Amino acid sequence: MKMDRISFLPNSILCNILSYLPTEEAVSTSILSSRWRQVCKELQVFDIDDTPFRSGLEWEARFVSYVNAILTQRNADYPIQKFRLTCNKVSKSLLLTWLNAVIGPHLQELYLNIDLPIKLPEAILTCPSLKSLILKRDSFLDSYPKFSNVYLPSLKNLELDIVYMDPSKLLSGCPVLENFKLILQVHDNSCVALIPTMQQMPRTLKSLIIEDNTFFNGVSHRLILIDTPSLEYLHIKVMTLLNSKLEFSFSNFINIVEAHLDLLHDCIYHVGWVPHLLHALRETKLLALKGYSTLCLFSAPAFEFPEFHRLLNLELDVPCFSTNFLLNFLHNSHVLEALVIHDISKEKYFHLVEYDVPAPPTMVPNCVTSHLKSFEFRGYEDSVDKREFIAYLLQRGLALEIVTIHLNYVFNQETKYDIVRELSAIPRASTTRQLNFIDQNAVEHG
Repeated sequence: MKMDRISFLPNSILCNILSYLPTEEAVSTSILSSRWRQVCKELQVFDIDDTPFRSGLEWEARFVSYVNAILTQRNADYPIQKFRLTCNKVSKSLLLTWLNAVIGPHLQELYLNIDLPIKLPEAILTCPSLKSLILKRDSFLDSYPKFSNVYLPSLKNLELDIVYMDPSKLLSGCPVLENFKLILQVHDNSCVALIPTMQQMPRTLKSLIIEDNTFFNGVSHRLILIDTPSLEYLHIKVMTLLNSKLEFSFSNFINIVEAHLDLLHDCIYHVGWVPHLLHALRETKLLALKGYSTLCLFSAPAFEFPEFHRLLNLELDVPCFSTNFLLNFLHNSHVLEALVIHDISKEKYFHLVEYDVPAPPTMVPNCVTSHLKSFEFRGYEDSVDKREFIAYLLQRGLALEIVTIHLNYVFNQETKYDIVRELSAIPRASTTRQLNFIDQNAVEHG
């Protein structure tokens, strides 16, 4: 005889199981029996999304009735701990009614992805138990007359992906914040003033992600101060027009583990701070420089590589291939184990910049002879300097185990065959090495 073992579990365990499902699926279990209807009323975790309702006539009304039923029929003795809401069309008054029903002293996580500019209830900004706050798209925070009242003593995770706000007004009231993600989306001149000319990150941060997607006409100059000695993860992505100048100031990140820098526009406006960032990151274990980032180092006057004593993984986009640049980097990365080079010279338009610095030392970098285990070259286009660099690693990499070459999709099959044959014929320091070739065109087209 088959037994329904799940229904014999305590309500607390059943609620915990249902909390991992979208609320629509969790509530659908109420049709099983009166026991399950009671369980649904005791749910403390909600993930509400209007996407499944977006079909048929009057879907908005059906969605509103669905949310109203959930919030009014639930057992008030079981306070809401986590609440996620994703919706596009709903009135401001109704949305505020839902939020006021959710906010309480036991609320720990709040996620709002709403296509509606609203003034958030002030109780959200003083919730004592709130640990995670994620605001997507349009949420007006500048409508409050007194932001000095903001105090979130338990907040450790904050994500702001919104247009009309000054993030400092929230950060000042988060004394234990550890994870912060800020996505700037200003595309309107009238909103530029809402972003402060100087922004300081909390010193308590362990993870920081900044993505600047601002587009507008006119001149803007902003400075972001990152004096965060406990920082372990950093990701900066900048995509701005040329007349929008964004600069950073850094302390030394003595605890940094992983760092990503992605510059999607001309490097001339970032040359000043990118070299300083690289020196501040000298203790990192993983470093990824994307887009124009390496060109900022090419253009920096009197640039000197820092000593990377802990760097294990290095990923470089190279819009302008320079063997001297790469070898100088390797000489200063003493224990590097994995190197990834991505040739993007044909993917985007880049101003060609010559790497005009002293040649690297004649001896082989220590990491190449003792530590480097894997090397990957993406977007490979055959040329003398690139072929010589690959040969350099193959012939001197005593610890090298795997080499992977992604052949650029522009080559025909005959050319690809010639490249594979020539690279495979290069003498290697060890016969145990694995040399792989990947057809990039075949991968992109399945």
